[in-house]
Amino acid sequence: GSIQMLRADMQNDSSQTELMEIILRESDRLNRIISDFLNYARPRSIVQSKVDVGDLLKQTFTLLRNSAEINEQHVIKAQTPDHPALIDADSEQLRQVFWNLARNALHAMPGGGTLHATVTHNSNKRLRITFADTGRGMTPDQVEHLFEPFSSTTGGVGLGLSIVYQIIRDHGGTINVRSREGQGTTITIELPAEDRFVSAQQ
Repeated sequence: GSIQMLRADMQNDSSQTELMEIILRESDRLNRIISDFLNYARPRSIVQSKVDVGDLLKQTFTLLRNSAEINEQHVIKAQTPDHPALIDADSEQLRQVFWNLARNALHAMPGGGTLHATVTHNSNKRLRITFADTGRGMTPDQVEHLFEPFSSTTGGVGLGLSIVYQIIRDHGGTINVRSREGQGTTITIELPAEDRFVSAQQ
């Protein structure tokens, strides 16, 4: 807050202003690192409610389209059912899962590309959420260690996907990765589905 107040009193073209911008940017980055670490080391309790996964995915992508994470070369698409895709889940934790997966996909496409997320139902009465990108992809060794802490494939601190794995596990779900170098990555999540969603699909 103090840096922001000092920044407001400076001329836009001064060297001091540039230094202030660096401080603000790095402060934000450190805040994200610390927040990720705390979320991983001390996850909060799940607060379950009926959640429409399709609607939650659309909301997350709307935020993403208006964030600094995306550039003009990125295309993000969300394909969801016409009817509510309901599950018992913690909406804030699922939102974090979607945000972390989307950010990771965008970072794997620094020169641009497409992220396509879908919500469908599989034959085992489970909800399937897929994130597929056209990014740089990963080696088999990177895939094997993807959800381990501090094993980032995009230059970060490597906690975002560890948190994703932890949240999906705590919701009784599974998460799988398919990737090849230069051919993008597909991450598939499966969660227990609401009976009404199953009936609508049959």
